[in-house]
Amino acid sequence: MPDFLDSAITAHNLWKARLRTAIDGGDVPDEKKVDVDNLCDLGKWIYGDGTKQKQLPEYQELKTKHAEFHHAAARVVKLIKAGDKAAAGNELERGEFTKASSAVVAAIMKAKKVNAG
Repeated sequence: MPDFLDSAITAHNLWKARLRTAIDGGDVPDEKKVDVDNLCDLGKWIYGDGTKQKQLPEYQELKTKHAEFHHAAARVVKLIKAGDKAAAGNELERGEFTKASSAVVAAIMKAKKVNAG
């Protein structure tokens, strides 16, 4: 389980690079898909096997922080699509996305600690 959570941290950290590329003129992800928190591997775990841990506060925090992360990422996409790349960049570097990204990584680390025994 801890290896899976390590890869979840890496995957969520890659979102910043993906969104930066989109701001800089690269492919822009689908906002509606980004906003859904059960399509990525971590989300599939949270709503699948992870539900075995739903009584744990670490699970509940991870589920909440993960959803907030996806909402923040979708807001960045929305700003990019609206043509406000400066606001998207600000959001990405020091706005809600940054806070949500840090919070989801911290929640993953807590879940990892619980799952390590």
